[in-house]
Amino acid sequence: MQDTEEHWPPTRPEKPHRRTGPGCLTPEQLALADDLHTRALALRAASEDGISIREAVALAAVQLGLEPAHAPEEQS
Repeated sequence: MQDTEEHWPPTRPEKPHRRTGPGCLTPEQLALADDLHTRALALRAASEDGISIREAVALAAVQLGLEPAHAPEEQS
């Protein structure tokens, strides 16, 4: 029996990691996104109860002064 899991070359080119062309982020926006990402990862790692990535990003945005602090919303 032949090996059916041969490696075939991809038929489509792989998409670049960062968006290019119109609508791409400026260097300032990229730096801010990286700061937000780094802070959110640190918050998740430091949390004892394992907060979600959504909660970590929201908290990081508040800490960076990007969003006003508000009470957590009730989930229905």
